[in-house]
Amino acid sequence: MKKVWTYLEENLEEILMVILLAAFSVVMMVQVIARNIVGGGFTWAEEVCRYLFVYSGMLSAGYCIRKGLTIRVDAVYNFFPRPIKVAIDLFAKVLTIVVYAYIAYKSIGLIQSTTSISAAMQLPIKYVYMAIPLGMGLGTIRGIQDLVKYCKSGFGKEEKK
Repeated sequence: MKKVWTYLEENLEEILMVILLAAFSVVMMVQVIARNIVGGGFTWAEEVCRYLFVYSGMLSAGYCIRKGLTIRVDAVYNFFPRPIKVAIDLFAKVLTIVVYAYIAYKSIGLIQSTTSISAAMQLPIKYVYMAIPLGMGLGTIRGIQDLVKYCKSGFGKEEKK
């Protein structure tokens, strides 16, 4: 059971994004076939694809943190001495955690106040908006893990940059 948890901890976002993008591809392919062969598509297909795409995009926040794919201007960063680089890295990691946590927290109010329904599927839009706290929550967790790993590594001494 420990192997399963370790595997999920290391690959959760990738698994979810692959499932979502595979579903996106299947629905879109069925829609194209239905339009071209049958002569009419499904009214809900484009809406489903949009929502799957939104969820995969929001879930990618945690994936990007875990893989170290955050934005930084290396041309300027590389000119600084190591202590300043460490300070910049720590500030950026903490700021990322704070921003993701804030967005996740604030989005809960948005979800609670939303009463609209999607046009084609008649699905409450709050289910679509749930992607925000899920993605940002995962991003916050991954950010905390990244910060702990960075501090344990001697502030980047063991990391490959």
